[in-house]
Amino acid sequence: MKIVRRYVLISAGAGLITLPIIDVSALAAVHVALIKELTEHYGHEFSEHAARNIVIAIGASLVPGSIGSILGRKLLRALPFIDPVTALATMSGFSAFVSYSLGRIFIEHFERGGTLENFDVEHLHDVLVKA
Repeated sequence: MKIVRRYVLISAGAGLITLPIIDVSALAAVHVALIKELTEHYGHEFSEHAARNIVIAIGASLVPGSIGSILGRKLLRALPFIDPVTALATMSGFSAFVSYSLGRIFIEHFERGGTLENFDVEHLHDVLVKA
């Protein structure tokens, strides 16, 4: 969990980036680094093939994530009782939450004896969408 906590803080910082697409890209890079470090911590090899699959899965969320980021920021700015600092804190908190969830999912997978090669990306999508 030390690894996850460190990346949660990094993700919270990435959530403070206010440029659409760049914010989501930074968060995707943080997630890949989190997965790589957890994989190595559990003694598994972070293979190029598995890395590509994860990057593609994360990359597939860039467009909807960017649209959500833009719409979310506009919505937060449109609410009269939400100031810009609160809006930034909300985006930062959401980024941290996603990283925490991702870390927990991978820890549980590795604790059950799973590897990066047999990680179920569909399960990740289902968990994150339902969270």
